[in-house]
Amino acid sequence: MHELLRMGDLAALVGIVDDGGFAESARRKGVSASTLSRSVTRLEEQLQVTLLRRTTRSIEITPEGAAVLVEAREILDRSETLQDIATIGQKPAGLLRVNAPVPYVLHVLAPHLPQFRLAYPDIQLSIDMTDSLVDLIGSHADVAIRLGRLPDSQMLYRPLGRTAWKLVASPSYLDLHGWPETPADLEQLEQVRFAIPEHINTLRFMNYDSPVYVPAALTAGNGEAVRQLVLNGLGIARFSDFMIAEDLSAGRLVELFPNQLDADPLDISALYLTRASGLRRLSVFLDWLGSISGG
Repeated sequence: MHELLRMGDLAALVGIVDDGGFAESARRKGVSASTLSRSVTRLEEQLQVTLLRRTTRSIEITPEGAAVLVEAREILDRSETLQDIATIGQKPAGLLRVNAPVPYVLHVLAPHLPQFRLAYPDIQLSIDMTDSLVDLIGSHADVAIRLGRLPDSQMLYRPLGRTAWKLVASPSYLDLHGWPETPADLEQLEQVRFAIPEHINTLRFMNYDSPVYVPAALTAGNGEAVRQLVLNGLGIARFSDFMIAEDLSAGRLVELFPNQLDADPLDISALYLTRASGLRRLSVFLDWLGSISGG
């Protein structure tokens, strides 16, 4: 090999694979697809191997390309870490991509983000909201906030605390349909249900052998939509406590049968890749998350 591989060419290869093709990667980077194609061609000529097989609609990485991709990621990660080390003494800066469930962004992150911006004005946060588990590489996220048990993986994570479940309804709904005195009385009411995950709709109580069945009023596919429907008097539902803490405090919702729900609290965790673990902007963001989440 008569010349060093260019960092830009390696970054181009990684981006093409992560984005699923030349066109999408070019769109994300704001360059032409031909520019990315030249980068891959240059790598292939230098390494004397075929990295990608290209068709009109897709790309396929070769075994040699997969091996090069692993090393390319490592080189790029080390380069970014070295750049981070070189700026020690300066304020953390740069783009940090965050993926989190919609309710967590709205009820935990958003109210506290002004203080983070004041403390770290040079960190540019890009927040993507989704309630489903995502692949950090495929979603271009540096850190993902997740609720519940974590799947087995090679990702690093930091515990951020736990959130308990609460069963709630609006006072106006209960005034109209009756205030239940025992969990069994819930069968006379209606429930606003989550489309996914289905298990949230199951209501188990201490000292009850089987779940209490509550007829469905309607179903919504988003936790925030379920909350709005309950606020508007369409039924009862159970939520993570951070979602409805302000509603309870303001009296917009009331809790039914406190401390009687038989449901384990959800763990709150921040997941991140090994490649990002050396970035100071990630480190200060994780510390801040712990401070606002109690973790």
